[in-house]
Amino acid sequence: MMIKRNKIALQKILLKAKITTALAVVCGFATTTMPTLAGIPEEQPSSRAAGLGYSTASLTDGWSLFHNQAGLGYQENTWIGAHHENRFITPELSFSALGAIIPVKPGAIGVSIKRLGFSQFNQTKVGLAYGMQLAPTLSAGIQLNAHHIYFAGEYGSATAFSAEGGIIYSPTGNLSIGMHVINPTRSRFYDEERIPTLVNLGLSYQISEMLMLAVGTEKNLDEDFSFMAGIEFAPINSLYLRSGMASNPGLLSFGVGYRINPIQIDVAFTRHEILGYTPHFSLAYTFGSKQKVKPEP
Repeated sequence: MMIKRNKIALQKILLKAKITTALAVVCGFATTTMPTLAGIPEEQPSSRAAGLGYSTASLTDGWSLFHNQAGLGYQENTWIGAHHENRFITPELSFSALGAIIPVKPGAIGVSIKRLGFSQFNQTKVGLAYGMQLAPTLSAGIQLNAHHIYFAGEYGSATAFSAEGGIIYSPTGNLSIGMHVINPTRSRFYDEERIPTLVNLGLSYQISEMLMLAVGTEKNLDEDFSFMAGIEFAPINSLYLRSGMASNPGLLSFGVGYRINPIQIDVAFTRHEILGYTPHFSLAYTFGSKQKVKPEP
């Protein structure tokens, strides 16, 4: 999610361009080389996640398919979710995602696809995940990914493969601690372009039936630490109000969610300190309403 400050100016130019031949200039590559993806963030679907400032490593809802596959260990019902965002109000950086979870015994499997970009430039990530509970208080998950990037004109395309996974520890019914690692093997598209390696740590605490707090930190091996925090308030049944923030670079967010069983609708708005606003919309459907209950204190 996080973007190096010394790349922000270049990325802002990219966002307002049509990402054709100028992309090679923006990214600083020679015309005989495929442009770099450096500075393009790892996409995190879910308007709930956006509303909470992306402090997601310890969350166990269906969207954990994208944020920490250990959350699949808590899923007992088939789930499907779709997400779309118009990143920085720039059509060329529209981002969409689709995922599904199917319970098995033990655990659950998940499939997902994410796509960022438009006809002249796009990147796609397809994942196959599995998660299960190892103990009443501990779950783990892993995902295998196929990545594909495409640039129009002479630059062509490239494909790579990676893995990610995580654990979630829930010592009590209202406390969860999560860790999620993306691309620990440092896979790459080609010599000059690695898929980002990210480590996320997070903690969420259900203060009361109406209030939940989530905090986290993220480290991209090539960048500085980022810190995230968010709060979720449920003033009435099925209505959720959210607000969050993140650092490096600064990001503020707010969002709203509403559940009409078996449908969950979420919207959010985020504001990047340099690049501006992004609207987010998510829709999820759960076939039934069961979810494994975390152990009580």
